[in-house]
Amino acid sequence: MTLTRQAITAALSSLLVAGGMLAFGTPAEARSQCTSTGAGYLCVNVDPRGYDASYQKTSGSTAHVDFNLVCANGRWFGDEGSFYISAGETRTYTFAVGSQGSCFLKLIDMRTGATWETPSISR
Repeated sequence: MTLTRQAITAALSSLLVAGGMLAFGTPAEARSQCTSTGAGYLCVNVDPRGYDASYQKTSGSTAHVDFNLVCANGRWFGDEGSFYISAGETRTYTFAVGSQGSCFLKLIDMRTGATWETPSISR
């Protein structure tokens, strides 16, 4: 093979690998779904025991909120109750419910009733 042909083959191989990673993402990306609440970030991640919830509050006044896990199989799971969170804090909870298939995380503002939902994630 000539040097030019080797260079072209190597370049095409690199593009195919990079394209595959963009199309399918890395395993870590496939295991996490997040959404903005306007005052922070709500995320759900796959965990060996079930699903991990996290809320990172980046701005605004102290909020009174609650995590809920809602699954496509019709099951719904609450956490251990509502909690208060201030800007600069992160709160987490593990829903140790095993594999429930496709689920999303819902955050409920206990003061206003507003809700935010992550995209679904499968386990």
